[in-house]
Amino acid sequence: MSLKKRMFRSNMTILFSALIALMVIILAVLVIFEETFERQLRSMSQIRLEDHVETVAGLLREGVPEEAETLRKSVGEWGYELAVVSKGKILYGDSSDDMEDLAEMTEAGGQQSTDTAIFSYLRATVVTKYVPEEEVYIMAAYFPEKIGLTSILQRFFSIFFLAVLLIGMTAIVVLLFLASYFTRKMNRMIMEPMEALTAGAERIQSGNLTEAICYKGEEEFEHVCQAFNAMQYTILKDREARARTERARIDMVTGISHDLRTPLTSIQGYIKGVMDGVANTPEKRERYLQTAYESTEEMNVLLQKLFDFSRLESGQMPLHMVRADLAEYAAAYASKKEAAADPAQVKIIFHKPDRLLPEIAVDVDQIQRILDNLLENSIKYAGIRPVQIDLSVYASDDRIWMEWKDNGKGVPEEKLPRIFERFYRCDESRQEKGSGVGLYVVQYIMRCHHGEATAENDGGLKIRLAFPRED
Repeated sequence: MSLKKRMFRSNMTILFSALIALMVIILAVLVIFEETFERQLRSMSQIRLEDHVETVAGLLREGVPEEAETLRKSVGEWGYELAVVSKGKILYGDSSDDMEDLAEMTEAGGQQSTDTAIFSYLRATVVTKYVPEEEVYIMAAYFPEKIGLTSILQRFFSIFFLAVLLIGMTAIVVLLFLASYFTRKMNRMIMEPMEALTAGAERIQSGNLTEAICYKGEEEFEHVCQAFNAMQYTILKDREARARTERARIDMVTGISHDLRTPLTSIQGYIKGVMDGVANTPEKRERYLQTAYESTEEMNVLLQKLFDFSRLESGQMPLHMVRADLAEYAAAYASKKEAAADPAQVKIIFHKPDRLLPEIAVDVDQIQRILDNLLENSIKYAGIRPVQIDLSVYASDDRIWMEWKDNGKGVPEEKLPRIFERFYRCDESRQEKGSGVGLYVVQYIMRCHHGEATAENDGGLKIRLAFPRED
């Protein structure tokens, strides 16, 4: 059974049981206290006295029990009934049901005064006199309608009982209807967001991550649905990122395979030339072998990139931090590369800082890897020969900055924010060799140093490396 049906049935059962219990209690109280109700009704049922009551009272005041018959005839002229009562029983006179009820009531009242008493009781005008010598009452009563007092009480009680029953049943029906209405409303309030969440989960299970839950209602459920949408959005973005990464990984493998093919083909060609005797002089053999060796060096560089990337991804590239002067290290690096480089291909100029900079904690090997990747990137993508590299180091209040700037064509502005992404290449046609991991490795190493790498166009591509200052 669904939660919605269980909630509805449970609420209806509880309410119906409570109302039935209330009805039973009310009816039980009425039955138990019926006699008390009758007494209260008797005491409350006061009506207007009959017009000849004073005359009848005068006759009873002068009369005695022995003259009961004469008194009976006298009061009978005005429609009164008369009886002599002792201990709640009629000894003489009219003995109708109404008079017997009055006789019991008179005895219960306990009048001991010899004065004549006048009162009304349930439509009847009653005159009584107590005769102490004989311990009897002389009682005259006028009944405007011949309806027994007991039957009046019984009828009243029956009507009251029926009214309570009808009102109770009506209340039960009305309350059940209202409870049903509000229970259904409550079910809708609870089940609507639950159904929306269930539908959203089923959409995610089927692979649909683009359709969000649209729910406006109770604040608590809105927060739940918004959190669900945020989770769905996160999953969607993660899936898209994974898809991009997977495509880029495939592109990288494809690209490196393509880049490896050229030196591998060159190696095979030159070795075959030596084997077939094409290189028939020592000079040719030396040249062939040297070219094959250079091709293996090129392959080794590509494979080293793959290895470094694998270590980065697996977190197996620990840093060995030492305190060093970054400006001094950059100057030595520029001098070494400038001496080994072909002036027609690349020129490296180091701009010495105007003051001594504080030492910072760095991994020297990883800093060299950063600079090597930046140099390779500039040579490959500057699009100009010779490539001029301006390298400088300077300090700000909380950073030590290393700035690398080439004189190339730069990077399109729309692609600039993505050049540090994993496997990203600006040259999507792959006319230039590359794996798309060089600048990603730069950013990764910088973040391991609690720094950051940023890029901008400034007469070429400028890479700024920010290291935290440790004064």
